[in-house]
Formats: sequence, structure tokens, C-alpha cells
Amino acid sequence: MGELLAISRMRLYFLGNSLSGIGDYALWLAAGIWVKELTGSTSKAGLCIFFLTAGTLLSPLTGLIVDRVRGRPLILITNSMTGLLVLSLTLVHHADQVWLIYSVIFLYGVSGTISGSAMAALLPKMVSKELLGSANGLSQALTQGQRLITPALGVGLLALYGGRAVALLDAASFAVGVACWAFIKMEEDRSGPSGKHWRRESAAGFAFLIRTPVLRQLTITLTAGIFVMGFFETLGIAIATTGLHHSPSWTGVIVTAMGVTGIIGGLSAGLFIKHIGPGRLTAVGLAITSASALVMAIPNDAVVITGATLLGLGLPFVTVGAITAMQVNTPNELMGRVAGVDNFLVGGGQVLGIATGAALISVLYYRNLCYLAAGVLALAAIYLISRPEQRQSKMSSAQAAGASEPAVTVAGVDRRPD
Repeated sequence: MGELLAISRMRLYFLGNSLSGIGDYALWLAAGIWVKELTGSTSKAGLCIFFLTAGTLLSPLTGLIVDRVRGRPLILITNSMTGLLVLSLTLVHHADQVWLIYSVIFLYGVSGTISGSAMAALLPKMVSKELLGSANGLSQALTQGQRLITPALGVGLLALYGGRAVALLDAASFAVGVACWAFIKMEEDRSGPSGKHWRRESAAGFAFLIRTPVLRQLTITLTAGIFVMGFFETLGIAIATTGLHHSPSWTGVIVTAMGVTGIIGGLSAGLFIKHIGPGRLTAVGLAITSASALVMAIPNDAVVITGATLLGLGLPFVTVGAITAMQVNTPNELMGRVAGVDNFLVGGGQVLGIATGAALISVLYYRNLCYLAAGVLALAAIYLISRPEQRQSKMSSAQAAGASEPAVTVAGVDRRPD
């Protein structure tokens, strides 16, 4: 980790993304509550998540944009425009202006798919392949740390000063992120059009996932795993209320426990990935989350908290392993589209899982739903760990081709790590 942070461009990368992420999470959490306060409708509040997710479903198309233009200018333009877009929320004062919140949240989702795919494509160009797992792991650790503070920050600002204050915070966080990216200089090649129809171009990422065994296997397991992980959005409340006889707010204890070990999982993922490889790290993460689902079914406060810590530990392993495998197995010219398809499948699977979990909780006892999730996650882990393609602990030269390291500089800084 010290070697990674010794690179000045990576310090800017983590600083910009972390501060921008704080604003993102604060707005996402506050938006639904803001709509509820304006309209008094819980269903209208829930539409915020719907519109955010709907925006992310365009990721297979936005991935093509990422592959056709230079990533750093794309991030600068996209984040600048999104920051300005968020400022429009300061105009919201009445219930009849809720449409503006929905519009901004939808475009926020579209923006996130563009910047997320662009960053996934740029990271292998910013660090050597040996540090790629550590970079993804530190990103996950910082994400988990943000989730520990942003609920209080977003909801607190909303309660004290209203939704417009949250919008100003988010816009400011975008400004800081853009400033950090502005100081990162890197050489990028831009792919020209292939002459194929745009629909065939957009589908190239999905086709690559299907014909590449390592990524196809990961896609199968993650689709199943992320689907049942979506159950926990409903299960968390059921565990707290039905299982432990606490108020719904006790889910905050579960989230906090997950956040603490999530930081540990993110920081340690880079070390483990060097020894067992990204595919097997993903399998280990799925196995840990399976165990956590079993443990959280036991109606005891201390045991449930233990299960939450396991869940928080396992999730970064799943995410870091999957992202790193995609980056080292995908050629640069397809990285945006493959990342876009990955975002589409993971986001879509999670939304379907949330909806399915909400429906099943009315007909299944919560412990049975825990057992169902544990079983699917265990099968996914067993399938993945049994695939010989996932057992390589070192990347082949073909895999490393997607993780080459062109010359990268930071404005005003020597080319060597400082």
C-alpha cells in the first residue's frame, strides 16, 4: 500500500474520488427523504432509487463512448457537467418541482456509468499490473469508510438546512474531484470507429464477456451472487425487527459493523490477490458472504453483529476480485464496453434481487430467506473455485496486455514516483 501511495498521481486519484464519493452518497441518501418531506409520499420517495438505477442501465451504450474518446477529458467534462446539474436542485422548493429531482437523479445515474467505466479503463494505465489489485482494494476501503460518515452527513444537512444544502455539498465535492483530475497528465490513445453498426459496437463488450472463459464464469457467479445479496436490503430490517425485536433503526448497527470490516477487507484484498489471483479472491468473498448469511439467521445480537462483520469483509473481496479480473483480461480498446456491461449486469441483478427479496419476505420467514441466500452464494463460490481458469495466481502475458502502463505524469511533478 505504501508503494501505491508513493505515486503522486494515485494520491490525487484517491483524494478526488473519495471526496467526490462523499457528495454522491450524501445526495443519494438524502434525495428520497427530501422527496418524502416535499410530497408526503413514500412511493414517490422510492422512485429516487428507480430513476438512479434506470440511468445506470444505459451503461452498455455509454461504454462505447468511453472506448471512443480519451478517458481523462471525458471524466473532466462529465463530472463538471454533473456538478453544474446538481446545482439546479437548489431551485427545488415545492412538491410540484419533484420532477427536477427525478431528472437530476436519472442523469446522475447516466453520468456515473460514464465516469465509472472511464476510471475502470484508466486505472490499468495509471499503475502497473502488480499494483492493480491494491489500487482496487484501497478504492473499496475508502468507499466503505465513506459509507460510515455520509448517512449522518447527508441526512444531518437535510434536517438542518434542507435539500439545497446537500446539493451544494455534492456540487462542491464534484469541483474538488475535477480539480484533482485536472492535475493528472497521461498519454492516451483514442480508438477510431470500426465501421460497424453502433449496435454491433455496443454489443462487443457483452460478446467479449461470453467468449472469454475467465470473465464468463465470473459473470455467471456474480449475477447469481449479487442477485441474492440484494435480499439483504429487506433482510436487514427483518433481522433487526422480527429476529432481534429491535426497532428498524437498529439496522444502523449492522451497517456500521459492515463498514468497519469493509475497510479491512478492502485494504487486505490487494495482498491476497497477489497470492491467489482475482478469480479465487472473488470465490473466497462469495464463501464468506455465504457464511455471513447463515450466521445472521441466528436471533442473537452478538451473533448477528458477527455475521455483519463477515458480510462487510467478504463484499470487498468479491468486488476487488471481479474488477481486477475484468481489467487484466480485457484489451484496452474494449475496456469501456466490458465495464459498461459489467455495471449493467451487477446493477440490474442487484435491483432484481432487492425487488425479489421484498416480495419473498411476505411469504417466507426471514431465516429461510437467509438460508436461501447462503445456499446460492455457496454454490456460486464452489462453482468458481472449481474452475481451472480461475486458479492462476499470476497473470499471463496476454492478460497483462490489458494492464499496460503508458507514461503518466502529474503536472509540475517529476515522472518518477515522489
